[in-house]
Amino acid sequence: MSTQRATVIVGADGSTPSDRAIAWAADEAARTGQTLRILHVVETTTLDVPGHTTDGIAEALAESGDQVLRNGSALAHERRPDLPIETMLIRQKNVQAGLRQYADEASAVVVGHRGRGGFAGLLLGSTSLRLAGHCPGPVIVVRDQEDPTANEVVVGLDLTEDPAPALDHAFAAAAARGVPLRALHAWHPPLLAIEARVEAPLVTDILRTRLSSVLAPWRDRHPDVKITEDVLIGHPVDALTSASAKAALVVVGSRGRSIPLGSVSHGLIHHARGPVAVVRPYED
Repeated sequence: MSTQRATVIVGADGSTPSDRAIAWAADEAARTGQTLRILHVVETTTLDVPGHTTDGIAEALAESGDQVLRNGSALAHERRPDLPIETMLIRQKNVQAGLRQYADEASAVVVGHRGRGGFAGLLLGSTSLRLAGHCPGPVIVVRDQEDPTANEVVVGLDLTEDPAPALDHAFAAAAARGVPLRALHAWHPPLLAIEARVEAPLVTDILRTRLSSVLAPWRDRHPDVKITEDVLIGHPVDALTSASAKAALVVVGSRGRSIPLGSVSHGLIHHARGPVAVVRPYED
């Protein structure tokens, strides 16, 4: 949550998941002293029909979008009366592109787990999934299951990748909420290790030492954040999904600047029981 990025962006489409995302984003902006920017995207791709005029359709979609923004602003203002709120109607080829073009200006981009375009049986909308895979900075997917009594932030760490983006956001999120941070690493013994009779407790101790070493610089920078270190045997998606039931936020990294969403992040945002932040590096 960089001090140079003093805006929380939330995508709005008038759906119930979108309203939940606006409420969550309003709380986040108020908690961190930032401005809430509510965006609605009119998708120009749907208007690209060769040989046909779409002026009337475009105007109708813009009017509908303006109403979505008014309703979203009213919802956020009712929840947080003193919160600075901006609204923007964007014309872009699709929702992902519309939100993506402002992501570098924001401390986070917040979306509902599914919008109007999703089928009821889908676990996650395509917009949320694509944003989490390609958008710079934190993309926070808000689900309908959330425990209001949750009292910790959980960060899942892959000890082979750069932890900085995820840890920067996780520590800031825990500090802003005044709750402990639980750093979790899960591993599963590979088949060859089992056949070679490698002792799992020994590996776990090595990984716990490695986890402590990774966390050390952030401990020094955030002395007021209480940290719990947790190394588990099991699949990371299962471990983080279980942890999400009692977490105010689960934070995970992505694979970096050029590689799309990793399997753990992908699996977690499909199955988490609360909000998930997938954090990619900013491009500047």
